[in-house]
Amino acid sequence: MASKTDKKDTEQFLTFYLDREIFALNVLQIKEIISYSKVTDVPLTLPEIVGVTNIRGSVIPVIDLGVRLGIRDSCDITERTSIIIVENREDDVIFEVGLVVDLVNKVYDISLKTMEDVPAFGSKISKKFMMYVGNIDSEFITILNHKTILDAQELSEIAQKE
Repeated sequence: MASKTDKKDTEQFLTFYLDREIFALNVLQIKEIISYSKVTDVPLTLPEIVGVTNIRGSVIPVIDLGVRLGIRDSCDITERTSIIIVENREDDVIFEVGLVVDLVNKVYDISLKTMEDVPAFGSKISKKFMMYVGNIDSEFITILNHKTILDAQELSEIAQKE
């Protein structure tokens, strides 16, 4: 049985796939997960910006996470494609962004003691997008940094065009 100190030493992470590679985000940043639905194209935006979608009356920008990370040029939408709605706070402003992923896997408790710094080389994606490498069942999973993925300056380009 886990003690209270053990609980503090773990955090929960949602794992998901992009082009057969597994990644994770801290569940504290995730508001919800939805099936891929209609996304309206926004012209003249960055290649990783798929467009915007309407979720319960709110217009949410949608980013193809695989393109953002530089591991693919575009996403093939399937029945398993999902949008992870992530909340980000910058300068006391909270905004939501949808991240397109190929397949949502499951939530894991990862011990903070097993997390390691991101290696300086050997990754297909920029180190700025990664926080740690977590160990789950003897498999290493890249834990992404939602703040650098959701760069407000780039996202503001969407808001100015709406």
